[in-house]
Amino acid sequence: MALADIKSKIKADSQAQIQAIESENSAKIREITQAVNAEIKEVQAGYAARLSKEEPEVLRRREIVAGLDAKRLDLGVRQRLVGEAFSAALKQLADLPADKYIAFANKLMAEAVETGDELVFTGKNEKHLDAKWLEGYNSAHHTSLKLADEKLNIAGGFVLRNDKIDTNCSWDMLVNSIRGDIESEVVKKLFA
Repeated sequence: MALADIKSKIKADSQAQIQAIESENSAKIREITQAVNAEIKEVQAGYAARLSKEEPEVLRRREIVAGLDAKRLDLGVRQRLVGEAFSAALKQLADLPADKYIAFANKLMAEAVETGDELVFTGKNEKHLDAKWLEGYNSAHHTSLKLADEKLNIAGGFVLRNDKIDTNCSWDMLVNSIRGDIESEVVKKLFA
């Protein structure tokens, strides 16, 4: 056998072995692909079955959460409206005509004064309770109340200070003090 024949024989044998290996690999690849596809179908079927079982529960939970969110938003709106109603009441007190405003303040003052020497604090935007008002009150009630230079952040009314004890007769405090008592009635009237 000549060298060329030996080379041809080796080349032919190599080609045959390569084809055999490729054929064997192709068969293994088909086998693995079939096994993987079967496993994928099994997993998909399992998920589909699980989803069909859990879907109603998921939808029910979504409805519950949506209902809770709607109730929370509704409650927030209702709380804001109730707050606005009490703010409007506070504004109405602050906007009373001067004679009614002063008469109401005088009545509160008469109930709050203990010694007659207290210091009277009014609000920063106070229009009616001033030095002239306090002079008139002192003359009529034989007291010597003094108007404080410091102004408070209140909507109206006053705070009476006797040593270290403050008696808060501000409109803010009056509205807040009755809010707990009448809030349920306000809610009924607003949302009936």
